[in-house]
This record gives sequence, structure tokens and C-alpha cells, in this order.
Amino acid sequence: MPPEEIDSLRKKLDQLDLKGTKIRPFKGLPVMDKAFFPGGNGLFEGSGGTLPRDGILVLGSNFGCVADFIDEAGNLVRLDETFSSATWKGLRSILPKTPIKFDECFFTNAWPYLHEGKSNLTKGLISIWLRDDSLMKEGVRFFKETLSTIQPRLIVALGTGAPIFLSRIWPRELEAWGGNSTTSMDEIPMAEVSLDCRVAVCTAITHPSWPPNANLRKAPYQGREGEIRLLKEAAARAGIG
Repeated sequence: MPPEEIDSLRKKLDQLDLKGTKIRPFKGLPVMDKAFFPGGNGLFEGSGGTLPRDGILVLGSNFGCVADFIDEAGNLVRLDETFSSATWKGLRSILPKTPIKFDECFFTNAWPYLHEGKSNLTKGLISIWLRDDSLMKEGVRFFKETLSTIQPRLIVALGTGAPIFLSRIWPRELEAWGGNSTTSMDEIPMAEVSLDCRVAVCTAITHPSWPPNANLRKAPYQGREGEIRLLKEAAARAGIG
């Protein structure tokens, strides 16, 4: 069984009024064991893991497309993402080279649902979701619940969508991340943000599923080795490792 705090987060998520363009909430679907929350438990060890506190929150954009995860009977078709998906393969090649340990991470998504369609690309959809005030209000409220539960020292955003979402949580500290580009990420490689009377460090890397995007970053964080350097520096600043 997953930690009761994850069950509590899932129940709160199911209570949200998530209505928007091309979204499919997870309410009523079976839970995968090892996968990003909310499709899975958000723990690398799955139901056998322990919810990390004072650790790391790894934030993707959304879980993926309906066609990739739900069969014609309405059931999730995968049980373990940690060895199969491109995102996890990228993370497995990056994180072991940093002080960030898998069992100290909670893996979740800014937009906690699937999107309709047959492609995992969210090009255009994130812009639509950002303009949907009702959807964003619910999503921001739930993410703040997640932050209160996990109390991370370090937040690592993946790709360009997750940093945009975080810029809505901390508009002053992360204003540049609203630009939706690797250039925006380079403007603020890392920043300290307030979190329930404490401080957390935020940083962002290009999406681990597509390594060539890391080459678009500026020195000294260009390429995968550059982003590994960035994660090391952010972890050190957060007192991890």
C-alpha cells in the first residue's frame, strides 16, 4: 500500500472540478505502482516506498496522452513506468550522477491528468491550459496541497511546461520562467522560494526524454553534463548530498 499521505492527496485531487480542453482526469482509474503521480504513486519504489519529507519534488508537465495509457475497456495498460518510458530512462541516466537519490524524490505533474489524443506532445495544449483560469485555479490549489505534504527542499522542473507552471506559483521569484523556452530557464538557473515559513530551491532542466534539447542551453549549463552540473549546484544550495 502507498503511504496514507499519497492516498490523501489522491482523494483531494479526485474532488477537484477538473474541466478543460482535452483533459482526462484520473478519477476512477486504477493506480499504477511505479509512475509519476497521479497515474502512479509518485515513488520510485512504488507502493513499497516511503514518502520523502524535506527532500526533492520532481515536477513534470502532465502524465501523457489517453491513447498511450488507457485501453478500450478504460483500464490503465501499464504497471511500471520506471524502466519503460523515455522520461524515466532519461532520469535514470541523469540523477545517479548527482546527489539526488531516487528514494528521496516525489515525482508528480503540474497538470495532474491525461490529455486526449494519440500523441504525448502537449504543444499548444499547455498554452490553452494556462489561459483557463478555472483549471489553473484548481491546479495551483492542489499543487500547494502537495507542497505542504512533501515540504521539499529542492524542486526540479522538467521541460518548459513545468517551469511556466511554477512561475504562476512564485511570480516574483520565477517571473522569467513564464517565457516558455530554454532561454527563460537560463535567465534563472535556480532560485530560492518561500514555502510555509521555510525556503526551497527551484531549478529546471530540459525534458529528460529528449537529450538534444539540453544543447540549447547556455554555458555553463549547456548539454547533459551542464545540466548535471546545474543539479549538483542546486542540490548543494538546498543542503542535499
